[in-house]
Amino acid sequence: MGRPRTPLLDRRRIGAAALTLADEKGALTIPALARALGVAPSALYHHVSGRDEIISLMREELVRTTGADKVWAQPWESGLEDWARTYLSAFAAHPGAVPLLATAPLAEPFMHAMYEKVAALLVSGGFTADKVLPVITALESFVLGSALDLVAPSVMLSDVSRDTAPHLSSVLEHTPADPGRAARAFDIGLRALLTGFRDLLAP
Repeated sequence: MGRPRTPLLDRRRIGAAALTLADEKGALTIPALARALGVAPSALYHHVSGRDEIISLMREELVRTTGADKVWAQPWESGLEDWARTYLSAFAAHPGAVPLLATAPLAEPFMHAMYEKVAALLVSGGFTADKVLPVITALESFVLGSALDLVAPSVMLSDVSRDTAPHLSSVLEHTPADPGRAARAFDIGLRALLTGFRDLLAP
């Protein structure tokens, strides 16, 4: 039959399939990924060295939409907000991958290049060097949690007794229970973070 004109596997396809698998199963294994791609596990090792490199490919897929082509020449507040919202959209589309991507070391040069842009944005905005990484970490932690919240049920608190929790009951009465709950919480949280970051600027 001869060799196929298009290779069955390439690194981009492996990364995309791994993201899909993580979303569907909440986990990633080499045998499961090979089955999803319709190949033997040994075929994957022609393209990747192992699970860590596959997670790196998953990151690369997400980075394509979280800063590779962003315009960074803007004030730090609008730059951070833009980055956070783009980051949120990417992770919300792949919530099953969040635990994998959030706990694996960031050793990839393309990740370093993105963080270099964020660091330059903050330094040029007046943040001292010792504040830059904590600001980035705090923002990312908030975004990752918000991404999971976006795919959670629209009603998270239920069966609250007015007798035992009167204040909470009153709060719930004034809080719409609809799919926009998580998005509104993200907007409020992001505004609070940006306000707090502003207080960290040197006088």
